[in-house]
Amino acid sequence: MKKNVLTVLSVFVLVFLSVFFLVSCNKDMSVPVKKEKEHVPHKLSLNYEDFRKVVGWLSDDELLVHTGKENMDALYRFNLTTGKLTLLYEAEAIILTSAISEDKQFIFVQIAGKEEGELRIINLAGEVEQKLAIETNGYLNVNWNPVDQNQLFISYYKWEEEMIIQKWEIETNQLVDIQSKSLTPIWYSGNLYLYVDNLDDFSLQTGELYMGDIRTNEVTRIQSQVTGFYLNNDTFISFSPSDFNKEELLLNRQYPFMVDKGFITIPKVTMNERLVFPNLTQSGRNGDLYGVFAKKPTQLELESGKFEFGKLNFETRKIDPIIDLPDNAPISMAKNKRYCLYGWRFEYIIDLEQQKLYPLIEMEKSSS
Repeated sequence: MKKNVLTVLSVFVLVFLSVFFLVSCNKDMSVPVKKEKEHVPHKLSLNYEDFRKVVGWLSDDELLVHTGKENMDALYRFNLTTGKLTLLYEAEAIILTSAISEDKQFIFVQIAGKEEGELRIINLAGEVEQKLAIETNGYLNVNWNPVDQNQLFISYYKWEEEMIIQKWEIETNQLVDIQSKSLTPIWYSGNLYLYVDNLDDFSLQTGELYMGDIRTNEVTRIQSQVTGFYLNNDTFISFSPSDFNKEELLLNRQYPFMVDKGFITIPKVTMNERLVFPNLTQSGRNGDLYGVFAKKPTQLELESGKFEFGKLNFETRKIDPIIDLPDNAPISMAKNKRYCLYGWRFEYIIDLEQQKLYPLIEMEKSSS
């Protein structure tokens, strides 16, 4: 009898310990794992009214920022990781346009004067390397040669009708007229450039692609039915209205140039019957292509539309969506593909890892 009692007690103890062990395990498993703290890029420590725009990327972590106060504009270097804002250049005048060279070593600045403007090239130490007077105080279109940093295109309208398209040879400090029927010629190589002639079609539904050569000052038509394009290094994307669906825009990829690598159709966006081309960006040569695309055909004069940021997939002929965006604004990808600038003044940044949109500056609060 005594032996039976001991056996029962032993079994009871074993069962109790087993239950206790299982409960303890379940309790440990129910404890939530501490999440890694989300990395958020720093905001600019500027008053909103002093902020003009983010010019672009100086490196994967650093931006060039344009500020202004009482006609005294300046350029700053801003580190996204540390939040440090460092003065680079004080213009002591209004900066109308600025652009960063392809090698990220020089900055083009257009200064507004009382009667005429001035072009300046500054280095990353804030020193003026070159300057030249120019007969306009209007905003310039600027395109820097990706191979030869001593050459860039400048273009503008004179008397609201005549187009002025010139090449600034920085080393010799000369302006040379360039053959182009477009206000926005784009460098393709050290000597060649591309532009689209839209044949006076306001709607941009028609166009022809031309190549120019600065050595001969001659242009050659190389492709028809191209109404716009995106070019970065060897990647060329042409834009054309679809022949099959009037609500679609055709994006045809060539890599290298003139070698077809597939196409994608996207919803067409117009403003007063004029085509609005998508904003595209690429991290580097032969890198992934990203863009801002409408979710459906949109007439911007009637509705604001719904847009998304996504990656172009020419193999599936689809857009791989990443994040919704409020507007069809410009974008610029960092070379490491972690961040992408977004906005009419690049006032936002897209975090591709977090798939989130962050403001780079504290927005002005509306009065109640």
